[in-house]
Amino acid sequence: MNLPKGSLDYTDYVPEYGVLKVFDTFVTYHCNVFNHYFAESTLITLGNDLGIRTLYEASEFAHFRLFRNLKDRLGLSAEELLEFGKHYYKSRGMGVLEIKGINDIFLIASTSAHTYIKVSRGFFEFPTCNVERGFIAGLLEAALDVPPGYIKVEEDKCIGMGDPICKMRVIITREKNPRFRDVSYDGVPLNKRPGKEERVRKMREISKAFPEPDESGVLAIPSRFEDIKQVWIVQLPTEYYAYTNMVIAENALEEVAKYTLTAAGYNCVLFTYISLAHSPVGDVVIGDVREPDEYFKRLAEIGNYLGFGIFEVADIRNSGGRVSGSINLFNFYENNYLMAMGRSARSYFLAGATLAFINSVFWRRVYALPSMGTLIDWLRDFDELYNGVRYQVDFNDSENSQRIDFEFGEKKVGIT
Repeated sequence: MNLPKGSLDYTDYVPEYGVLKVFDTFVTYHCNVFNHYFAESTLITLGNDLGIRTLYEASEFAHFRLFRNLKDRLGLSAEELLEFGKHYYKSRGMGVLEIKGINDIFLIASTSAHTYIKVSRGFFEFPTCNVERGFIAGLLEAALDVPPGYIKVEEDKCIGMGDPICKMRVIITREKNPRFRDVSYDGVPLNKRPGKEERVRKMREISKAFPEPDESGVLAIPSRFEDIKQVWIVQLPTEYYAYTNMVIAENALEEVAKYTLTAAGYNCVLFTYISLAHSPVGDVVIGDVREPDEYFKRLAEIGNYLGFGIFEVADIRNSGGRVSGSINLFNFYENNYLMAMGRSARSYFLAGATLAFINSVFWRRVYALPSMGTLIDWLRDFDELYNGVRYQVDFNDSENSQRIDFEFGEKKVGIT
């Protein structure tokens, strides 16, 4: 049995749709700094109890489905699946996982816990590895042919709290989580977009720029962006993000959910796209472009290779200090999930991404300089942007697309 070493092993790129799949499971790349803020905003919005449960369950459900598909596809025994799972964990940039026994499960390195410490500049009072707990639970449940909820994984020690390792404890509940649904994507329309050959060519070049994880399980791409230096990339099932956003939308007030989901798109572009734009990946996708309108289009294109779907900048006008235009996003992972659940698409990711694209290109001018202020400063821009901008987001379920029409005034204010 071939074991994965790098995150592109067993990962299929589907250029017509701009999606990534592992054993028929949609997956996507995000940087760990974004994942930190995504988890943190989930806890703030839902509260610690529901927030932690949601992050854990989202990872458990998604990885259970992934490893069940893998086990069925390759015909693996439980022991073989667990061995594969340890290598898969490291290859996705999540750290190093050791499974010595049912209650001897350790994370020798947890990239998310280390990111928590780095971003927060200190230790946490509670364990931080909710995605990792869900990963382990989903892997064990798939290996044992039991449903999600049958096993519960708790974290007793955590690097994020100052412990030298993360130690997990397994509880056998023999229950089935009623919130788990076996989602089918068979009826979800995926919209084919032109440009397949060019995307295939660029993905071949990107695969050469993607390093394999180091011995600590860090998948780091060197970035020339001064505030990052290295982009710590992790590949997770798209259902982790989509399920979490769905719970936020269901449990928060509508305006709070809209704010949180728009902020997620904004943060994603800041921490993932801007960092990668100044890396070998950006060199392939963007090249040496100095015109802001063209850079805007190339920056959006990075998402085509991360598993987000396909961004198309339909129109962009930059005149007299005002920036306006339209962006379409096809086959976005959150909308795929919502439609698979029999619900209408409603993601505000594109709105937040557009705010960040415009802020970074036209006001911060990242195409000309590697850094203008810190990314924390950019986060502080969000409230000014969000409260000073009006935009229209339209969803088309039959075409699996969403469109945003925008018009932004000079210095981020005075928008009509």
